[in-house]
Amino acid sequence: MEQMVMQLLKEGNQSLPTVFIKYYKEMGLNDQEMMLIVQILTFKQEGKDFPTIGELKDRMTADEREIIMMLQKLIQKGYLAIDDHIEKDTGVRAEIYQVDPLYEKIASIITAKHASSQKENRKLEPKQNLFTIFEQEFGRPLSPIECETIAMWQDQDQYKDELIVAALREAVISNKLFIRYIDRILYEWQRNQIHTAQQAREFSLKFRRAQAPSAPKKVESFPFYNWLEN
Repeated sequence: MEQMVMQLLKEGNQSLPTVFIKYYKEMGLNDQEMMLIVQILTFKQEGKDFPTIGELKDRMTADEREIIMMLQKLIQKGYLAIDDHIEKDTGVRAEIYQVDPLYEKIASIITAKHASSQKENRKLEPKQNLFTIFEQEFGRPLSPIECETIAMWQDQDQYKDELIVAALREAVISNKLFIRYIDRILYEWQRNQIHTAQQAREFSLKFRRAQAPSAPKKVESFPFYNWLEN
């Protein structure tokens, strides 16, 4: 008896792509439907491309009616297909289960996930580039608090990157390279409804013209510069 069991264990293993296990739930398949597909694949590996309902039932806990309903559902949803096949040796026409639609759906999911991942990476690139710009202007690595502040400008305050860079340029020209000063610039721009680099440029020009007649007066607030022309 033990030898018979050993022989059964040595019959072979089902080669099942890992992506089936990872994504079958995401495709809308339940456990029984996935097991039905596994059994169909197993039969195919054994050389039987169109197992009968009875043969499938013998390997599953579902009854014949449940298996028929599952097969209908899988075919309707495009996970399986039934094709006509002509045997080369005998010329006999036979039906086979075609699992290519299942592969196509999995490939579609993986492709969509990859595209989504690439999109997320592209979203992160401006933030990473912004950190690099700040480090280049500061001439040193940013501290954790500085990095957190820049991230808050983007994520919480919803400042555009171009506006943050414009405020950085203002700080560079003013020779006041510290985050608190740049934060004040951004706050003043927000208070004055400045949301783009072009608006910042126009605001700076207007500010300079307004201050020109009273140049000797001490300006208490921080200056705005036409950084786009420097």
